[in-house]
Amino acid sequence: MDAEIAWGRGTAGEPLLDLDEIQGNILVPFGGPVQHHLYLRWSADPRPWVGRAASAVTSTRALLRARARGGGWTAVGLSLSAPGLRALGRRPDTLLDVPFQDGLAARSPLLGDPVDPDDPGHPGNWPVGGPATTADALLVVRADDDAAAERLADRLTAGPGAPLVLHRDRCASLPGPGPGDEREHFGYRDPVSQPAVRGVAGDTGEALCPPASPDRPQEAAPGQRRLWPGEFVFGQPGQDPMASDPPGAVASGGPDWTVNGSLLAVRRYRQEVDAFPAFAERACAELADRGFPGWTPDALSARLFGRWRDGTPVSLRPDAPDPAVASCPLSRNAFGFTAELGPVDDTRGWRVPVGAHIRKAYPRDHETDLETRAAIETHRLLRRGIPYDDHGERGMVFACYQTSLERQFEFVVRSWLNNPYQQHEGDNHDPIVGRPHRPLGDAVPREFVLRLPSDSPGGTLVRLPMPEPFTAPRGGGYFFTPSVSALRGLSRPSTPGRYR
Repeated sequence: MDAEIAWGRGTAGEPLLDLDEIQGNILVPFGGPVQHHLYLRWSADPRPWVGRAASAVTSTRALLRARARGGGWTAVGLSLSAPGLRALGRRPDTLLDVPFQDGLAARSPLLGDPVDPDDPGHPGNWPVGGPATTADALLVVRADDDAAAERLADRLTAGPGAPLVLHRDRCASLPGPGPGDEREHFGYRDPVSQPAVRGVAGDTGEALCPPASPDRPQEAAPGQRRLWPGEFVFGQPGQDPMASDPPGAVASGGPDWTVNGSLLAVRRYRQEVDAFPAFAERACAELADRGFPGWTPDALSARLFGRWRDGTPVSLRPDAPDPAVASCPLSRNAFGFTAELGPVDDTRGWRVPVGAHIRKAYPRDHETDLETRAAIETHRLLRRGIPYDDHGERGMVFACYQTSLERQFEFVVRSWLNNPYQQHEGDNHDPIVGRPHRPLGDAVPREFVLRLPSDSPGGTLVRLPMPEPFTAPRGGGYFFTPSVSALRGLSRPSTPGRYR
């Protein structure tokens, strides 16, 4: 079906979603508690193996049913890199995304990654995803425990013509003190904020993410925007960068086999787990020496993130975390940074510093120097990250789905996280994952800026020198996640012309 006319409109003008075609984990997350990520390289003609693997891939509908049943279920996802597609007889350059064609290792310098060949974060030193370790495919297996994930992954990668396993990440959710309170290695709840996706099941008309109320059709919950599915799935209408509500252009990936597929960016980030609290301790002592006593490491760390460890937004509770807010999906994202969405006008960063992680990664209602409010929503990502522990190296597998790596993932990294001049109100590089803006060299020191009360009406901007980033890139890849039927089609000989 032509990608320009693949989508239809259901009840109340909502787009129709083919939940039997769209792979699970794109619109609905696999989640934990355990995932194995296997980076694969073809060892023979990959088509017979891809055909077998396609029968095990979990669709969105199957995933929803498994989640509804609960307990003892598994899920499988399969994505392909540009070299992997080429070996299947398809031309990656027909897929309309230049970063995908280039691959993560080639784009690494543009993302601010180290260029020193001796640096562990340089692509040449990545365990997987570097120039010599680029994967042809990524197999993701979700299960309730490590043994079940191991058995399923081993079964799928066995047999005639099975691919080689370049690298395996054994990932697991880190439980917090309460149910559903999953943490990452710094101790923060994750994920907390995600966009919702507009659309209804094509056969039942049931909404994937229903609106919070009839008078708030743009939100699935307070502070959770419902975005047009073309931001995440090809063949669907995307966001209009000029207006928030009407649909924009249909997202086209190019060839017909991209319909109902998505682009997947995977970044393995090593986390400097000991360096993060050590910085918070030193910074509190420095603040006291400079006449601002009373800061605790927890309070300062909350300003770095923009949330307390349990997910409570600093915007709503600047003095302490509030478990009632953190545990309530109707409260924990119900805030903005301007007077319009509030709770107060925080455009200057009195409560949440302008350089805090949640503001750098998603400015919400605070327009940047580059983007209006409507345009901000065209850079959203469906994040599917999960912690890993690789022989003592602790980190996060950051994974996200979108229909434009350049406009979404790479824009967020380059123009927001790594941009020291995003708001001109005391921000800097993102303190958690941002890296220095290389063209500026050392002209912009790595700092974290707090606006604190003083005799001046605008307060005092206190600049805390930052150490090296608390995270380091350790590989990953750029992949395309085809629809279920496209995977089956890719396992057959290619047809000259439009299917290439």
